[in-house]
Amino acid sequence: MVALFVTLDILEISKYGLNINCYLTLMKFQHDLEGKTFPFEPDERFFPELLGKGLIEKKDSGYTLSEAGIKIFQGDDLFEEFYTIFPHKVETGMGFRPVSTQDVNSVSAKVTRGIWNRVVKNKPYLQRKIIDNLKRELAHRKADGSLAYLHGIDTWLRQATWEKWEDIPDKKSSTGYIKL
Repeated sequence: MVALFVTLDILEISKYGLNINCYLTLMKFQHDLEGKTFPFEPDERFFPELLGKGLIEKKDSGYTLSEAGIKIFQGDDLFEEFYTIFPHKVETGMGFRPVSTQDVNSVSAKVTRGIWNRVVKNKPYLQRKIIDNLKRELAHRKADGSLAYLHGIDTWLRQATWEKWEDIPDKKSSTGYIKL
């Protein structure tokens, strides 16, 4: 027996005004479009609501995701914002060390985009989280003078380095003391 675990972000789902059954129905249609299996049987009682919101459409062969429904799973691509925020070089004390290229259209950037797409696939909320945590790490490293220890952009993405900075408070609001 194979177990399937799906992590759902309730806040993300509520942004679209959906309940869990509607969201799972959309996920089923998304998996069908990609040719993947998803062990969920959609309940047709929720189809009128999804049709009303323009997230699915009725075709001759049945129901499928509309453009708006597809955007829920794809989201806006924030790769260029991420790439411009990530430093291109860091000072090491003996000179500079490159950590990414400057041109977002370079061959190296295309490799990085492939890694980005694999990491954030079907998780549009993750793009914003990655960018926010990158900003947090950069602020901390600049304040501590440890920017030289920043990983290269590809390594930073592959090793999910943003997760290490998720629970760290912003540098400007962190005093190290608990106010009583």
